[in-house]
Amino acid sequence: MPLASILGHREIAQRLLAEIRNRPSHAYLFAGPRGVGKAIVATGLVHALMCERAPGENFCCTTTRCPVRLAPQTERTRARAGDADAPHCECCSACVQIATGVHPDFTYISRPVGRSEVLIDQVRELIARLGIRPSRSSIRMAIIDDAETLGPPAQNALLKTLEEPPGHAIIIMVTASERALLDTVRSRMRVVRFPTLHAAELEAILAAHGVADQARARALAMLARGSAANAIALADGDEPPMKELLEALSRGKSIDFARAQSLAQEFFANRDAAAGNFELLARLLEEILCYKLLKTDFIAFPPAARSQLVSLADSLAVDAVVKCIDAAVRASVAVGENANPRMQAENWWTIAGHAMRGE
Repeated sequence: MPLASILGHREIAQRLLAEIRNRPSHAYLFAGPRGVGKAIVATGLVHALMCERAPGENFCCTTTRCPVRLAPQTERTRARAGDADAPHCECCSACVQIATGVHPDFTYISRPVGRSEVLIDQVRELIARLGIRPSRSSIRMAIIDDAETLGPPAQNALLKTLEEPPGHAIIIMVTASERALLDTVRSRMRVVRFPTLHAAELEAILAAHGVADQARARALAMLARGSAANAIALADGDEPPMKELLEALSRGKSIDFARAQSLAQEFFANRDAAAGNFELLARLLEEILCYKLLKTDFIAFPPAARSQLVSLADSLAVDAVVKCIDAAVRASVAVGENANPRMQAENWWTIAGHAMRGE
């Protein structure tokens, strides 16, 4: 799958590949909003540099739909790789190993499921591996995803490697919040900023995902706020609690501190839930603002949600909607910079209640 077929930021990917081949940095920081494809580009670069059949832009692996990548991986299934019933694809062995996470010269780490941060033990193991000369490829590569969740001890442990990097290694850190990293870490990396995706790119991604209705794809792309992950979640119906949050907004004028605490505990108890639900609140409120100012409709929403949105829009003043959007964006940024999610949510619901009451 060539880099040119990546449905978002392909120009960035191609430019980075040319740079790495000619004059690489030892470490890159891919920074940008969640769900815009930073990790996909990072993985594509690893394949482009390590593919054994067709290295470069036209590497052989289909990174997003590789049957080996999608199959459950256990020691037994890996041992059966030559069996007729085992998952297989047309990728070279290096690309298959990258896809399944067993390539000896590639390491991928991210925040473990159920944990709030990338663990320092993961970072120490990565540092040890980076110090070993590559055994199969000409370079060692590492991706650190969820880098904004690296705690100060983990970042400091990584700092010496960034200051005195092995000549054979390239590190790519992927973050949704550049400012969550220490200045000393950021200053030793080549920062590459990824903007949100254009609506046309999101429509293409949705079409590839199976959304055949062009009007629906266009509506979902507008709602996704530049994020492919949001667009796909909307298309799959895997949505944060829209109905519940709309009901809470519809009773916003009666919100007091006790109710704000309850909503914060229910929908914003951890960082992941808070990030998703602040994003959803901002998206809903922006749609309400467009309805009030531009007379748009709510075609991308289910019928029940449409009626709730119309009723809510008719009951709110424009100034109140603007204040709520501004507060939601500020709260989302604060959560991305490791602020306490429940406290941010309590504050947001309190602000929303005052704004809706015209106070």
